Order: sequence, then C-alpha cells, then structure tokens
Amino acid sequence: MRMSTQRHILIVEDEEQVRDFLSRVVRRVAPDATVTAASNGAEALEVFARLGGDLIITDHRMPVMSGMELLQAVRQVSRSTPVIIISADPTIEHQARASGATAFFFKPVTLTEVSQAVRNCLETAPQGPAA
Repeated sequence: MRMSTQRHILIVEDEEQVRDFLSRVVRRVAPDATVTAASNGAEALEVFARLGGDLIITDHRMPVMSGMELLQAVRQVSRSTPVIIISADPTIEHQARASGATAFFFKPVTLTEVSQAVRNCLETAPQGPAA
C-alpha cells in the first residue's frame, strides 16, 4: 500500500462519459488528490492492490467484475476504505449497504451528490494506507 499522505481516489465506471464526469467532479472537490480511473472491477482491484485507495467510487453493473463484487473484495482487505456505489438498479441498495458500502446513489447521479459524498468521505477517512 502507499505510504504517501496524498489522497488517492479510484473511479470505476465502464461508461466513458460517466467516468469522465465523476473524475472532473472529484478533481474539483479534491484538487490535490491523485485520481485513477478503471473501466471494470477487476482492473480497479488490481489498481487498489498496487496503489491502495482513500476512496473508491464505483458503478455497480460493469463487465468482468461488478461494483458489488469489487466492494466485497475490497472489504476482505480493508474495512476502512470508503466505497460509494452508483447504480441504475434500485434493488441492490440494501445489499450494497449490507456489504459495507459507505454511500449509495441512483443514476443519474448529480454533481451535488457526488461532491458532498466525496467531501464527507475524505473528511472522515484516515489518510495513508488503508487497514
């Protein structure tokens, strides 16, 4: 895991336009953070294993590995890393929260929702390697 105190935020979304929107919002809220984008959960898990993460924002329905599967894999190694799930499927909200999601938003997500959630997560999350 990283030893630096700079925040690392991982955006996981298979739709490029949504991924770019989320990245722009995060960069506005946390301009000093490093933002890494991944297009599926498996790619994100590899990045998380290599670089760690202070916050993960993920779509639920993606190819290769879903956001829910990513959340469960992250929770096996880190209980403290905030994970925000975004989905168009309202039936998974309960499962996401029960699996340890920090927040859950329905698509389409708004600038205000993402901004506030990122602020809240970064204010409460410890900096540095997640345990």
